[in-house]
Amino acid sequence: MIRRLMDRSEAFCDMCEELAEAEDALSKVYTVAVELRETRGAEWQELISRLTEEVGTALQDKEGLVKPRPNG
Repeated sequence: MIRRLMDRSEAFCDMCEELAEAEDALSKVYTVAVELRETRGAEWQELISRLTEEVGTALQDKEGLVKPRPNG
């Protein structure tokens, strides 16, 4: 179902890409300065939580993703 939505919806594909980027950034939070780690980690975690919820909602309500991908 996820692949089908990614093929049909540019918005869903963008959400998934943004989620992957946020997860990657969180996995590298220990490479930033010690004094920024907690703040940056919390920011990335908050973004991941929000995007995970949005992806879940989109999977439950496919009609919410009305903008089709080009060539789709």
